Amino acid sequence: MARGAPLSENALARIVDETTAICAVPAPTFAESERAALVQELLAAAGLAAQIDAAGNVVARVGGDGPALALVAHLDTVFPDLTTIPIVRDGVRLTGPGIGDNALGIAAMVYVARELAQTPPSHPVLFAASVGEEGLGDLSGVTALLDTEQIRALIAVEGHGIDCLAVGGVASMRLRAEFSGPGGHSWSDRGRGSAIHALIEAGERALAAAPPAAFNIGVIEGGTTVNAIAQSATMVIDIRHGDPRIVDAARVRVERALASALPGDVSVEVTLVGNRPGGSNRPNDPLLEAARAARAAVGLGVADEIFASTDANAAFARDIPAVGIGITRGDFAHREDEWIAVPPIALGVASLLELVRRLD
Repeated sequence: MARGAPLSENALARIVDETTAICAVPAPTFAESERAALVQELLAAAGLAAQIDAAGNVVARVGGDGPALALVAHLDTVFPDLTTIPIVRDGVRLTGPGIGDNALGIAAMVYVARELAQTPPSHPVLFAASVGEEGLGDLSGVTALLDTEQIRALIAVEGHGIDCLAVGGVASMRLRAEFSGPGGHSWSDRGRGSAIHALIEAGERALAAAPPAAFNIGVIEGGTTVNAIAQSATMVIDIRHGDPRIVDAARVRVERALASALPGDVSVEVTLVGNRPGGSNRPNDPLLEAARAARAAVGLGVADEIFASTDANAAFARDIPAVGIGITRGDFAHREDEWIAVPPIALGVASLLELVRRLD
């Protein structure tokens, strides 16, 4: 493929086919092995010696040993189901849970790997399909990669977001709050403290305490039946902000709010279950200049430069230059009716390949 040229129709069709095949294989966080095996096969078919490392990442390399430019696309999805995922093609759209987040990102990475296998770069490039990016995975895959590989710069490849460059990482903390009470019958034991009632009231207090950090209660579980006072109830909380200091301060206020004003017979235990670092590049880092130039070279407009939550967060925290690249447009990420547009993929992948070549 010529420098700066959009993808051919055949190349685009192949990426669409591989995106569909990847998306059809379920990959909940902590259960990515089946999808990892498929990606390993795709990279091997491109002529690369792809391996699955101790963390579960699929890793391949071109251009020899030494500090590498890493292209990382996460394997996992937010969907817990392990049944085959149906994908629908409707004109210029592909619809299916996880189609853009992140089946397309993986397929785009595989395409670049295939191109570089045919025309090897002068400097090492590492390809990694990572585990544990979503939910409570806490960036386990990319963190293990950075622990074991020499990385000079990192590109996080995501299906959505062609009009943006992720130049910084949104810091986040995840808390699990477990409420416990005596339980009992809803009528004969009325007046006893309910773990669910306490959770609801504590959640309202925490919501008010979190700003300016963003706050979300993502999961609530508890109780046994409609006419029983709940003995236990749990909620999992997400706190985010671009400034890690604001997240730290919000965590203190939220934990205090959760524990205050509880009924005397109800207790709460709060546990930190996730801690994603934040950070950003230096304003004029050569990686960002190259990313901007690569977009212009293939005909993409000036991108919105944003903070996001991607595998790049782990690199930002170690002062490794990093950027998040999106491949197309779409909507409804983290929903079962998630969709992506097919035509922009040609420019998105061309921009990614151009960036890799410029960094070589």
